[in-house]
Amino acid sequence: MMEIKFVSSGLVLLAVSVPFVQSVAQYYEPREYSPTESRYISVGFLDREFTPLSSNSLPDSLVIHYKRIMPILSFGQRNAEVFFGYATYTLLGSSKSTILFGGRLGTDVPIAGRRPSALLFSLGLAADYTRADGVGPSRTDFNIASVGVGGGLKYRYFSSGLDFSIGVEEFAEYSSEGIGVGSGFSATTLGEAILMLGGIRILDGIVVGYRFRLQTWSMNEHQFNYRSVSHGPHIGIMF
Repeated sequence: MMEIKFVSSGLVLLAVSVPFVQSVAQYYEPREYSPTESRYISVGFLDREFTPLSSNSLPDSLVIHYKRIMPILSFGQRNAEVFFGYATYTLLGSSKSTILFGGRLGTDVPIAGRRPSALLFSLGLAADYTRADGVGPSRTDFNIASVGVGGGLKYRYFSSGLDFSIGVEEFAEYSSEGIGVGSGFSATTLGEAILMLGGIRILDGIVVGYRFRLQTWSMNEHQFNYRSVSHGPHIGIMF
């Protein structure tokens, strides 16, 4: 009889302990990876160089080639970002202008680690539009839009009031002329290091980052085969 009572008491103790263990596990659940909820607007610049590829079919007198500082404005929220840049340059004594507009949308999949740091695999969709005026007829202006998919690796450290990430992504994009029927392929490499600091008495905090962008276009009309390299800092506020 005492043995039966002992077993019954043990079952009661186990029944009481299971909810307690579950509640402890639930209490520590926030240690698992959670995506950023930050939203920001930032300003910065890109040191941008735009050059023809060796396969470009235009004569040297008509190719577009410039290296300029491009001011850029961007808006980001979670894993989405849109940006706009504009600059002017001189080509064979004439003043010309260039535009860079685009964005990306993605998701991060944790592959190692947990709070406060994690190694992530990034999947995303990117789109961009680049325009650069040439010196010849408007048909030689660079006027290309691209859209594609890609992925990469990212490291993120996040704690209360601090969120730092650094990563690189590769995108394969379908490209087409803004005017005309030409199409082709664009390969894009994007790299970024970004630091978000909360707890600062400026709205929800500040964001500081550095971007790198390498893009090449291989079109069926070889006069649009170009390469651009851009990099530069940006700073903004979270809200």
